[in-house]
Amino acid sequence: RCVTSGDPCICDSDCPENFVCDKGDCVPDSSGPLDCPEGMVAIADAYCMDIYEASRPDATASDMGNDDSRALSRAGVIPWHHKPIDSGALQDFDRACRAAGKRLCQPAEWQHACSGSAGSTYVFGEGFDRETCNCVDTFCDDYCEDNQIGDCALGDNCGYTYDCFQVAPTGAFPDCIDEWGVLDLNGNVWEVVPSEQDARGFEVRGGAYNCAGASERLKCSFNAGWSALFA
Repeated sequence: RCVTSGDPCICDSDCPENFVCDKGDCVPDSSGPLDCPEGMVAIADAYCMDIYEASRPDATASDMGNDDSRALSRAGVIPWHHKPIDSGALQDFDRACRAAGKRLCQPAEWQHACSGSAGSTYVFGEGFDRETCNCVDTFCDDYCEDNQIGDCALGDNCGYTYDCFQVAPTGAFPDCIDEWGVLDLNGNVWEVVPSEQDARGFEVRGGAYNCAGASERLKCSFNAGWSALFA
């Protein structure tokens, strides 16, 4: 091996776990094929990731539940979100993942799953689309139609204009999916990953259903850096 030399990488020890150095870039170590447990898919044959956002065992289609004993990956339930997201929330999520025999994703793993092999801006490509993943502006036109509003405002943050944003059950947006089959990496609820680079000890990724400026905050590269973040 060799001594870490920074960016760009020159050897495998420069890269996070499950990544190797290829022509100066850290890329997934796809030495697979990788056999993942039920409810998970292999990302570039390097590591496994839950198909759905984490949920509590007693979550339903209308409530995220109260049982925080372990985190599950299943469709059609309100995902587990924490208010505020802080170091305590990170510990709760880490414990619940380990209780399920899993772990939290590392930043590089989450980033690659979101951007994909093409390195796209969003999980769904380069151009922003407010209806592909659940964001603050997703339901504006539906609200206008339901309430017979003819001159419907559909610009940035229109969800605040009509107070029509809402969290959605896991898997409710089937087109909000990465190339390997992971759903809701962008939008719905924030994704939390531990981080040695962020002074808080974690990064907050993916955007959320109630967050302003969705075209910026749903980007795979965005890390919500404010200290008292509400999901």
